[in-house]
Amino acid sequence: MLRSKHRTGLTVGGLLILGIAIPPFPWQLIPATAQQPALSSQQLAAAEAQRNEPPYVPKTKAELRRQLTPMQFKVTQNAGTEPAFRNQYWNNKRAGTYHCIVCDQPAFESTAKFESGTGWPSFFQPIDPKAVGYQNDFHLAFPRIEVHCSRCNAHFGHVFDDGPAPTGKRFCMNSASLNFYEGGAAKQETDTTAVVSQP
Repeated sequence: MLRSKHRTGLTVGGLLILGIAIPPFPWQLIPATAQQPALSSQQLAAAEAQRNEPPYVPKTKAELRRQLTPMQFKVTQNAGTEPAFRNQYWNNKRAGTYHCIVCDQPAFESTAKFESGTGWPSFFQPIDPKAVGYQNDFHLAFPRIEVHCSRCNAHFGHVFDDGPAPTGKRFCMNSASLNFYEGGAAKQETDTTAVVSQP
């Protein structure tokens, strides 16, 4: 029998059968916990809330007109845009979470909000990648990427590649699409048109 640091051999019937010890691949040496960033307490709470909620039943346009203000309906249902610097959350600096105004699904958290100078609330990432959906928007002379709620398809705004680290993204959202819950508190049983917290 032949032996070395990385190779062993066995002679059978005049033939030398080699066995080669292959070291682990580099990625096999990385603990699973080091491969994924830790979730914040707000992200964990949002995921838990989504698991416990019953299936979402879309509302009719008539129901949405009764539920939403004219501006909220225009923005969320017709991909409208509210005025810059004259909306509810553009300068909101309080800690908390932003939910979809239509279905109340968590969408963004205040820790990802930053001052973009655009006059609309801006975030560098959603609260969860699955909380939002995307589609191409060709309504202007240049193409944009539209952002909407992944559950009810309510229009939120657009995402651009001029945001800060760590993502480099700027999710430029409409306040009319969002409902703010201060301090990460549990959802309040109020009508979605109510002001939960003033900026």
